[in-house]
Amino acid sequence: MNSKDKQFISEVYELVSKIEELIRSYEYEDKVMSSIVIGVLDTDLSKEPEEGDSVELKSVFSYNLDSRDELEIIKEIMSAQFEDEPSDLDDLLSDLGISLN
Repeated sequence: MNSKDKQFISEVYELVSKIEELIRSYEYEDKVMSSIVIGVLDTDLSKEPEEGDSVELKSVFSYNLDSRDELEIIKEIMSAQFEDEPSDLDDLLSDLGISLN
């Protein structure tokens, strides 16, 4: 991991800590569901990977979940949001209940 990667992860950690602090300051620990994972791949992208090569992920994570059920809810939301983008603007807007007609 180079110094730029380390600086990035350090800044991400500070931001995640601020989010956690914000949740606590509003006393929303029981009201907010959150899951954050941000990582940097630690690999040499200038060369083709070879069999047996490993890739490390230097990451920062945080979650505010009370149960495995809440974890499953978060995973379902993320999976649904990860769907491919609609093919055109009309599809996107119709999904939001908006018509251009």
